[in-house]
Parts: sequence; C-alpha cells; structure tokens
Amino acid sequence: MSVRGALGGISFLWRSRWNLLRLALAVFVVWVLAADTSARLARRAMSMMPDFDYAAEVRALRLEGRYGEAMVIAESGLTDMEGPAREELVAERDLTREEQDSFLRRAKDVGLGALSGTGDSLEGLVGAVGADLFIVGDVRDLAIQGTKQVLDGDSDEVILVLSIAGIVTTLAPEVDWVPSILKVARRAGAMSERFADFLVTAIKRQDVDRLKPVFEDVRAIAGKASPGGAARLLKHADDPEDLAKIARFVERHPGGAAALHIAGKEGADAIKAAAGRGPEAALAAEKMLVQGARKGTRGVRFLTQGPGRVLLRPHPLLGIVKALYKGNAAEVLTKLSDRLDPGAWWMLPAGAGWALFECGLLVLRFRGMRRGGAAAAGAGGSSTR
Repeated sequence: MSVRGALGGISFLWRSRWNLLRLALAVFVVWVLAADTSARLARRAMSMMPDFDYAAEVRALRLEGRYGEAMVIAESGLTDMEGPAREELVAERDLTREEQDSFLRRAKDVGLGALSGTGDSLEGLVGAVGADLFIVGDVRDLAIQGTKQVLDGDSDEVILVLSIAGIVTTLAPEVDWVPSILKVARRAGAMSERFADFLVTAIKRQDVDRLKPVFEDVRAIAGKASPGGAARLLKHADDPEDLAKIARFVERHPGGAAALHIAGKEGADAIKAAAGRGPEAALAAEKMLVQGARKGTRGVRFLTQGPGRVLLRPHPLLGIVKALYKGNAAEVLTKLSDRLDPGAWWMLPAGAGWALFECGLLVLRFRGMRRGGAAAAGAGGSSTR
C-alpha cells in the first residue's frame, strides 16, 4: 500500500509539473515584490521631496570665491535638469566661469599667498600651492616652521614633513602638487590628527609604498572635486583606507564629488559603511546616495537617518543572484526595481492571486485524482466479488 501511495504521489507530481512550476514562479514574484515593499515606499517618499537648489548653491560658492567647487556642483546639477531650473543653473555656471577667469588673471599679480603660504580661504591659498610647485613654497615653509621651532618650539610638524615631501617629489610631476593640497588641508583644519600622524610617520620613514597610494588618491579626488574641494573632503578621512573609499566613490560616479559636497560627513560615513558590504551592494548604496544628494541635505538625512536607510541595504535577491552569477547584479536589480515600482501596486496583489489560483488548480487536480483512484478501487472490488 505504501509503495502504491508513493507511486501515486510521484504520478501526481509529474502530472502537475506545469502547475507546480507556475506556482513556484508566482510565489517568487510575490516574494520579490513583498521583500522590496519598504524600499519601494522609501523611494516613493524620496521622489516626492523637492530637488536640491543647485543654482543657489553655485551662487553661494561663487560669492565665497570657491569657483572650482562651484563648477563641480554646476556640472553635476546639469546632468538631469530641465526647464527653467536648468536655465537658471546655466546662467550661474557661466557667471562663475567668467569670474573664475577674471580671478585667475588678477591672481597673476598677487604674490601674498606665495610669500606667506596662508590665506583666508582654501582658494586664497592658490598662490601658496603655485609656489610649492616651484619648490619656493616648500623652502618658504621649511624656513617659517624652522624659525617657529627655534623661537618657541611651536612648529607644525605636518607642514614640515610635507614640505620635505614636496621637494623630494619635484622630479615626479604627476604627484608633485599633492603635498601642497595636503598642506592646504592642514592649514585649514581639514585634516584629522590620525591622518596627520600617518603622514608624519610615513614621510619620516620614507615609506613610499604607503605614501604613493595616498598621493594618488588625493590626486584622483582633486581631479573630480577641484583642488580646493579635495582639501575640504580630506576632513572626512581619518586614515588612508577612508581616503581610498572616498577616491573610489568620486571616480565611479560622475556626480560623486558633488554628492559628497552636499552630503558632508553623513554621506562619507555611508560610503565607508557601504564599502564593507561587498562590491555589488556597495555600488548600489553609492548610487542611491548620489540620488539622495540630488534632494539636498534632507534627502541625505532621509537615507542615512530616516526610513530611507533601507535603500542603502541590498535586496535579499542580491544574495541569490550573487551566488549564481558574478557580474553587475546590483545594476540589474536597481534597473528591475525602477521598472517594477510604477506597477507594484497592482503586480503584488496580482501575483498573490496568481499563486492562489495555481494552488486551487492543484487542489482540484488532487481531489480528482483521489476520486479516480477510489472509483478504480471500487470497480476492482466489484469484479472480485
């Protein structure tokens, strides 16, 4: 009897194979949509937030004389902007460019920064950076800091060792100006003590293997965020590992530098946290941070402190896809979510209805099979009698 029952079960499964396959597909669809419900609601809430006022930010940076950063923000804002807002931003960008060109012409006649190595703002240190490129600034800083050490023992060791590094790297033009940016960051208070300690130790030991990646990361950030922007972003890096994460972020995403400018420390912390979740999950979180920054500080807080934090975590499906296929899984899931979001309000109940319908078909098939088996058994008993 048990063998007969087992054979009957196998026969039922085989006859119902297409029902079972459709049921599995329906359950999978329901799970994918249900697991993404909180993230979908968060995306909807974030999309309803007002966009970041790029034109106002560019105007504020221009008035502060931070032309490099203003241009970075302007170019990032123009990526997906349309209508009157775009026209306003284009006008601000053009005005910034005109003032920047005018400032550069006037800066040729200004030697204060080159002589003192100080300024009221990061951009006011352009002269100091320029002097460093010709060793003059490094010699100047060595003289100033050496004099301070002799007179009152209050020299800045970081500036001293970076000046030495600047002289040493003069024969390597690709990184020659990096020590200058680091000195700018140090003077502006945008360098953590941990990072400063690392530089002092590595330069004293002439540890080229540890210094070279740091210099290359600073150069990469400066190429995307402007030299002044790079010096400001250094305050978010407590060590070379943090700096590397920031550098990779601004390199991977066209609007990364602008997003970090808007997001500040909260955005930098989110990037550091995402880096430990694996390549695909980190990429998805970074892209979401860039999108959140387009909503301004409100959008960033929504992602890092509010309900939107769920958007920085990968969909459970990512683990399955990653196990089966190594590639741009995060990109595929992001695009899939974007496609499904508008119709999710009816797709989820439709998928649930589909699954129930398939369950109903299986129940009817099972009952029909049992009735057929009972009838066959009854017929067999009658013939025996």
